[in-house]
Amino acid sequence: MITLYIAGPMRGIEDYNFPAFCQAEANLRSNGFEVLNPAQHDIDAGFDTSTPPEELTKQQMEEYMKRDMEMIMDSNGVCVLPGFEKSKGALAEIAVARFLGKPVYHYSNMELLKPEKNVSAPAGDVLIEALELTTGDRQNQYGSADQDFARTATMWSALKGVEFTTEDVASFLICVKLSRNTHQAKRDNYVDIAGYARCGDLCRQEKEQRNGVQNASNAKSK
Repeated sequence: MITLYIAGPMRGIEDYNFPAFCQAEANLRSNGFEVLNPAQHDIDAGFDTSTPPEELTKQQMEEYMKRDMEMIMDSNGVCVLPGFEKSKGALAEIAVARFLGKPVYHYSNMELLKPEKNVSAPAGDVLIEALELTTGDRQNQYGSADQDFARTATMWSALKGVEFTTEDVASFLICVKLSRNTHQAKRDNYVDIAGYARCGDLCRQEKEQRNGVQNASNAKSK
């Protein structure tokens, strides 16, 4: 059975948008899906929806983030609610899901969310900064993400005697940032997480392209 994680806007919406999350869960379950609903987890934990967002503590936010990342990893895909484009949290969850190779669907028509239609983030958004950091000057200084991470993977493999891939490098660097963010939540950590997720996907694309070229070459030689 397919398990879907529900992502969407919460802060700034009445009752943290919990009714929309729960309605989506009910509909998805009626259509045969297993559902991971972060809002229901908050309800079960006794979260008070009258709490102003600015009163949420750093510890609370860190706990929610770790829990939600674990649910995304346990899911087969993500289903996004209307308004996700304006939610930094939902956009980060989409980025993580895509890095992990999980499909992202629109609720409720279940159409795949295409990357090019995934929002125009406002100026100053962490995703815009991450995109800028992983293009342009960065590539001129360090080479492509695939080349840069390949060098790191080679060194790690030699050091530990275990084969690491470029995508492993991206995953572990994300883990480092998540660990640092648990100690002290900072905007830079979120920027770096998004940046490493993009680099990981670029590495995946490079690998798929190389495999496609190799397969074509093998087929031609037969």
